[in-house]
Parts: sequence; C-alpha cells; structure tokens
Amino acid sequence: MPRTKTHLSASEYAVLGLLRQKPAYGYELQRKLSAAQGLGRVCPVEPAMVYAILKSLAGLELIDGEWDNRAYPPRAVYAATAEGEAVFQRWLRQPVARVREVRRDFLVKLYFALEESLPAALELLDAQTRAIEAYQDAIERELAAAQTGSFDAIVLESKQTAARITLEWLRDVRGELEARGAPEAVS
Repeated sequence: MPRTKTHLSASEYAVLGLLRQKPAYGYELQRKLSAAQGLGRVCPVEPAMVYAILKSLAGLELIDGEWDNRAYPPRAVYAATAEGEAVFQRWLRQPVARVREVRRDFLVKLYFALEESLPAALELLDAQTRAIEAYQDAIERELAAAQTGSFDAIVLESKQTAARITLEWLRDVRGELEARGAPEAVS
C-alpha cells in the first residue's frame, strides 16, 4: 500500500512531469534540473535531492523503477505510472493558490503546458489570471476595511501591488504566446 502525502512540491512535480514524457534515470533528470535553462532556471534541484524525490515518488506509487543491467554500473530507469499521470494532469490544470507561488510552481506548470500544446498553455494562463483577479478582489475588500496607514494596510497594499504586477505579466505572456502562434520547444 502506498504512503499517503497531501502535497507534492514543485520539484516533485517537475520530476514526475519529466518521467511522464519519457523514462529516465536519475542522472538524466539531474542534468535537466540543474541546467541554466528550461526547468533548471525555475526549479533547480540538487543532485542528491533528485534521488530523494525519486524515492518519494516511488513510495507513493506515482513512478516505477526498473533496473537496466545493459550498462555498467547498472542503473534504475524510472517511468510514471498511470496513477502518476493522473495526479500530474490534475495538478497541471489547476492555477496556483498564492501570488508568491507564480514564480516557481506556475512556471513549472507552464513549462509542461507548453510542451503539451499552445491551447493547454493558454488555458492554464487564463485559469491563473482568473485566480489572481479573485485574489486581488479579496485584497481590495480587506484594504477598504483597513485603517489607513496601519501595518495591516501596508501589508495589504504590498499584496495588492504584487497581484497587479503578476496580472500584468500573465496578460503579457498570453499575448506573446498568441502572437507567436505556437510555442518553441521549451527544453
């Protein structure tokens, strides 16, 4: 029986996403996640952590490993399971909950959505835009009730600014993708 875990990290989803694209062994994953481009730019993972993630995902039965004895030394090659694919797809379609998660979690999702298709990436951008708009509306309501110049008002103004800038960026990205018509390979 698999262990239960309520939340995977962006790094765990990145590994799961790579393994659903094609089976790989730890060193291949490590190279992708430590590169200065692609996923490595937003979700760098230390080499030892890649193996800890593989162990965790295997324990959750989201991936499965098989030994490849054709090379020396033998190495485990991992692939996503059907459950891993389902978990990944559910995660990929959901916008992130917090503005601060956009810089990492959302960008990991966008990487894989772009790999999938332009419509998938645009759907994700639209869902994320709606989520940030709802967040911004909630902040504005709280700010209207806060005492001007209070610490709470200062914090809420900071959150309001972050939401506004994030929305502007999301709309810019959507416009760039629409203008381009089709994403370039993001690897």
